[in-house]
Amino acid sequence: MPVPPEKFQVSEKNLDMDSNSNIPKNNDEKYDVKPSDPVEDRGEWGSKWEFILSCVGLSVGLGNVWRFPYLAYENGGAAFLIAYLILQFLIGKPMYLMELVLGQFSGKGPSAVWDMNPSAKGIGISMALISIVVAVYYNVIMAYTLFYFFSSMQGTLPWTVCKPEWKQYGCVEQTTRKLKYCNDTLVLKNNITDCRCTLDADFDSSLPFNCTNTSYYGEPTSSAEIFFYKEVIQKSANMYPEDIGAPIWKLALCLLLSWIVVVLCLIKGVKSSGKVVYFTATFPYIILLILLVRGCTLDGAIDGVIYFVVPKWEKLLDLKVWVAAAGQMFFSLNVSFGGIIMFGSYNKFKNNVYGDALLISIMDVVTSIIAGFVIFTTFGGMAKTIGVDVQDVANKGYGLAFVAYPEALTNLPPPQLWSVLFFFMLFTLGLDSEFALLETALTCIQDEFPHLRKYKSYMCVGVGIGCYLIALPCITPAGDYIVALMDSYGADFSMLFVATCEAIAVMWVYGVKRFIGDITYMLGRAPRPVYFWGFCWVFCSPILIGLLFVYRMIEYSPPKINDNLEYPEFAQIIGWTLTCLVLCPIPLTFLYMLFTANGNLWQRLKTITTPTPHWGPNDGSEKEKHWIDDISDVSVEKQGIDNPALSSHV
Repeated sequence: MPVPPEKFQVSEKNLDMDSNSNIPKNNDEKYDVKPSDPVEDRGEWGSKWEFILSCVGLSVGLGNVWRFPYLAYENGGAAFLIAYLILQFLIGKPMYLMELVLGQFSGKGPSAVWDMNPSAKGIGISMALISIVVAVYYNVIMAYTLFYFFSSMQGTLPWTVCKPEWKQYGCVEQTTRKLKYCNDTLVLKNNITDCRCTLDADFDSSLPFNCTNTSYYGEPTSSAEIFFYKEVIQKSANMYPEDIGAPIWKLALCLLLSWIVVVLCLIKGVKSSGKVVYFTATFPYIILLILLVRGCTLDGAIDGVIYFVVPKWEKLLDLKVWVAAAGQMFFSLNVSFGGIIMFGSYNKFKNNVYGDALLISIMDVVTSIIAGFVIFTTFGGMAKTIGVDVQDVANKGYGLAFVAYPEALTNLPPPQLWSVLFFFMLFTLGLDSEFALLETALTCIQDEFPHLRKYKSYMCVGVGIGCYLIALPCITPAGDYIVALMDSYGADFSMLFVATCEAIAVMWVYGVKRFIGDITYMLGRAPRPVYFWGFCWVFCSPILIGLLFVYRMIEYSPPKINDNLEYPEFAQIIGWTLTCLVLCPIPLTFLYMLFTANGNLWQRLKTITTPTPHWGPNDGSEKEKHWIDDISDVSVEKQGIDNPALSSHV
């Protein structure tokens, strides 16, 4: 039943802002926004499921499979999980909801959304720049997964056998416990049946068993580890210009294929990527569940589970555990990268973003836990088979995804099938995140220059080609160091600085009261419990993230070539230059607007922090009639009645 026009009338009392409001009583002139020329439609999700699956795909990525399990068992198992859940509750979920609301309420991307606080527009630009940096090296990791995917289609998995040239590295076909050299005492008195060859042919041939090969006097190295570092990335000893070399052609082809897939899926914006996520966001769960069931059947799986979940409570007193948990939370949820704001901006205005934010953040935690059980049940079985501790099977970072797990897959018959499925799963996990990173940058450009939306296909292809060319140094023999440099300086603590500025700009400058009023107008009610959300937004998010950033800067240490050798000075200079590049839009934009505004200093500050006439709800309403900027005069009974989008619920 249609609602009479008078139903939408706002009382004179509500239009009379109090003396503390930045909006004058007579705001007709301020909000007299002339309609612009028609531009290409911005786009919208085809269905709610496309939005949810895209957000799940953004949050659930490679970090859930290899980064979360490693950090968990390194930082006290369940103690790390407790710290992770607490920070999710106080920072992760509130920040996630905040960003979704910003995008959905305004219908704007990470740069244009700052019409709410023009002085903070540089935050959106920094988000776009960080997304581009991460997209470049993230696709390099995806190229590694494609390399393994195609390598798995062989009769013998190439990382399961030692090539003759690998003997010099002490190659063994499986990770093994550290062995002593064979001698009379070991063999004859202690009845040892497994030791390292002495290279004395007469003595070795007289042993009643085949001793473990070594023409290398260090510790034995598994063929899986040698395959990754010597065959896949061909890692050089250092990163000086003479060590960089030419791009590795096999990786170059895999990287090209990865970028082609990304561009084709994004070429129509969310209209095309929204359809792809039906597969890319659900397929990994199928494989994870299959691997979990298979891992639980392995002898020794319980040892891996115990290692993963048994808490070391004293670790909760270690600040580094909380720092690691916070880093994983940001890395996993993708808060402050701009992707969440961008996805929210393509939503229908009355979408229940409150429930979506809770669902998606819970899915992220659940997926991390499932991936942890998958990894450690398999590693427990592997440790039992080869006679080592679980802690000697898994390594950090690349070691987990591209060394230990490929070796573990050889124990799951047929290994070729499980390898193909696993690395295809890794690729699809990365694909969703790559969609969001690239689409964030494109959305920022199109929101600033709406006439470019008609050329979105050409823009997508052009950005893809540019990113591919920029990524070529990352697939040279020194590429591993370059990827680490981009991650450390271009995204790590840079992201924390952006998150701190974002929380302050929204909750302290725009105002938490006004922000809750926006949610009330959009959803018909304030988020409950409102005091909890307000406390998290005003105090927990900006203060805790800011303290975390300060701690990271105080405890800063340069990336290292190895345990004893730091990155060269020129590389660190490049890294800090990259940091300045992605963060400089924040102070430069603020200073530019401050110096170009009129009036004294206080008047200028007030001007550049007051929402522009372009800020308001993305529901097609006339802002001065239907949008209540200050909710001080809005009673609980009236919440939502001014929103035409919710008229059917009134």
